[in-house]
Amino acid sequence: MTHFLSRACSGLSVLAAVFYFSTGSASLAQVAPGTVFSDCDDCPELTMLDNGTAIGTTLVTLAQFRAFAEETGVPGTESCFVRISTRWDNAQGKGWMDPGFEQGDDHPAVCMNWLEATAYADWLSEKTGQFYRLPTYEESVAVTAAGATTAYWWGDDFGEVCARANAADVNFKAAFPDDKRKILTCDDGFAYTSPVTAFPPNPLGIYDAVGNVWQWTNTCLKGDCSNALFRGASWVVPAKNHFRNDGQWSDRIILRNSAVGFRVLRDAQ
Repeated sequence: MTHFLSRACSGLSVLAAVFYFSTGSASLAQVAPGTVFSDCDDCPELTMLDNGTAIGTTLVTLAQFRAFAEETGVPGTESCFVRISTRWDNAQGKGWMDPGFEQGDDHPAVCMNWLEATAYADWLSEKTGQFYRLPTYEESVAVTAAGATTAYWWGDDFGEVCARANAADVNFKAAFPDDKRKILTCDDGFAYTSPVTAFPPNPLGIYDAVGNVWQWTNTCLKGDCSNALFRGASWVVPAKNHFRNDGQWSDRIILRNSAVGFRVLRDAQ
């Protein structure tokens, strides 16, 4: 696949988070695999991987994205595709500040396009002196699977999805009763986004490896870099194929959508 930045991806082993400490621009050589750490007060927590990179332990939260947006002037209510009944509407006045539903600071930030997500990673790089970026599709799949060879990170039974991820469930159906798709009949407790640690992490210690919101990646669509892959499915998705470890979707890099967010990756030094 074609990536926006040429970075090698190597295999990742299953290593659960061990402990947490906060460090300013920590040397990766000093951080053991599985450790959860942060480079600054406003930075996302990262989980150290055995190949020397570190991945966002959670999706980038609303509070974290707000710190970046307020410092850099990213608009919060310009426009965003929001769910209206059975369709998506490019609503003016909507954005990461108001995606059309209530969010807490610990919910994933949504309604930023690929360019804005990448700008956030660049901001972290400048702020910390480290190299942050979006993970590639392959890196995201490897982190999601956490060494599993099953269809989903938790196994092959999709029936467990509501205990593992935020998907289009009975709460979604109550919020969108006219949606004619085959909505899940289980109950995950949320109609829209959920706090980024609301569901159990995968064996690598990564929260929302799938579900809650789609995640932008650093991978172009079939060599066309005006479009990018995102993956992981979201609160609006009932289809089981999208929750697979290798599930994916794509759209224009200028897309803002209330079901699309991101997590960051910090490169090895």
